[in-house]
Parts: sequence; structure tokens; C-alpha cells
Amino acid sequence: MAPVKPRSRRRGHSSGSRFSLRTLSRPKGSCMSQLILDEQLNHDRAGKPLLSWITAKRLEDLHPGEVIKDARIPPLLCEPKQPTFVTIDEGFWNRNLRHPKYCLLYFALRDDQQGQLPNLLRRLFRLKEFKTKSARMGKVVKVSSTSVEYRRWGDSEKDVLSLPLESRRRQSSNF
Repeated sequence: MAPVKPRSRRRGHSSGSRFSLRTLSRPKGSCMSQLILDEQLNHDRAGKPLLSWITAKRLEDLHPGEVIKDARIPPLLCEPKQPTFVTIDEGFWNRNLRHPKYCLLYFALRDDQQGQLPNLLRRLFRLKEFKTKSARMGKVVKVSSTSVEYRRWGDSEKDVLSLPLESRRRQSSNF
């Protein structure tokens, strides 16, 4: 089957541009974001720093105006393509919530530690098991400051990895 060509290109972009009207106008309810952020995450401490380097949407943006209880979240995560849900709610560290269409990332942080989340997420995404969306799918993950525990769809065993240290450049910029 031949690849489908975009219908038209935005003005001012070369023919090699990857943006097209098809890419920019997505069906209602679809989500281009790589991450979906739980409502418990503080926007100033966790959300803004994340948005400086990765695309993300808040959970309530998937169904605006609706109250979304925790039990409804897994079925809602089946709607967008390969979402990664980010939360500090320990209730999502549950092997029964594994599903091949999404990834759940539970960060074992208190409310006052949410500022650590962007750095922990960067460190997590440096691991080959979490580097790409397709590699993350089907996993329920618990991230702490030093390790990553996860369970995969269809696997009864829990895997544990060490979380990589901060990059040297990032550490030196903190002084």
C-alpha cells in the first residue's frame, strides 16, 4: 500500500516539513501529547518544568468539564494513542492496571517533593526500557529517587532497575 501524501502544507515551510493540515487538525478526543498528567500534580512545581522539554496534557483536558474518578482513568487512557500517565497517587502502583495501550508512571513522591519529578522523568527516559513510547506501553511503573520497579503486560514478575544519575552538566549547573 502506497504512503498517503499530506493534502497541503503550511505556508513558509519547505516541502520537507513534517507538518501538514492532517497533522495539525486531529480528531476530537485525540491527544498528540506524549504525557498525560494527573490532576494531583502541582502545575508550578511539576507541570511547568515538564512542559519546558516535553509535550503534556492534563487528564481533565481529555474530557473537559467532567469529573474523572480514579476508576475511570484506565479506560480513558485507551482512547489516545500510546499515552503515558504520570501521577503521584500510589493507587496506580497496581499490577492489575497493566494494559498494552498505555503506560502508568507512579512517582513515589510526597506533595512537597513534586519539584523532583521532571528530573526523575528525564532520568527514567534515559533507560532503554522507557526511552520510547512503544517501549513503555503495557507497563505499570514505580519511580523513586534511586530505582525503578515495573511490571509488564503479560509478565508475572516485577523488574527492578537502578535509576541513572543526573547528567554532569545538569549537576554542575545547580551550584
